[in-house]
Amino acid sequence: MSTGTSVAPALRERLLAEAAELTRADGWASVTMGKLAARAGVSRQTVYNELGSKPELAEALMLRETDGFATGVGDVLARHPADPVAGVTAAVRYALEAAQANPLLRTVLSGSSGGRESLLPLLTTRSGPVLEQAVAAIAPMLRQCYPAAPLTPDEWTVAVESLVRLLLSHLVRPTAGVDDAAERMGWVVARLLGG
Repeated sequence: MSTGTSVAPALRERLLAEAAELTRADGWASVTMGKLAARAGVSRQTVYNELGSKPELAEALMLRETDGFATGVGDVLARHPADPVAGVTAAVRYALEAAQANPLLRTVLSGSSGGRESLLPLLTTRSGPVLEQAVAAIAPMLRQCYPAAPLTPDEWTVAVESLVRLLLSHLVRPTAGVDDAAERMGWVVARLLGG
């Protein structure tokens, strides 16, 4: 008897969680589809069927982290319903602090992903999928939280893309502490909104 739910999303999530743990423990270069299969208790073919090649696994892993950050950003924005500058400033602060506390991102950003293989390009030179997913998730949140803001939906999209790019840049090469970086981005948002 079918319950109407699919096992595939649960299996995919379990495989991604195991891949994240392997990366944190041994570095990205040591992750193989065989190791991941053994750790998850499935066949190697199942891993390939669910996640594709290792580069596809890398992208899926970074997109999974992006989804987690977007959820947290939404929670923070909801606590600042009337003030987009305060909301975005708090959301940036959250994202920077969460990145520092995230074991997988610490591994990626420290360059200890292992050997010549690295996940870092997925946040720098090949950041397109992460950027697109973050913008697609966060721009609607901002439009919903701040309907009175003087930005059209397209302008919110451009603003969020710019802020995410700044955030990624700060994660990869910080030039200020979390509080200073968040305040600077808050200043940008205030100017953007005409404040």
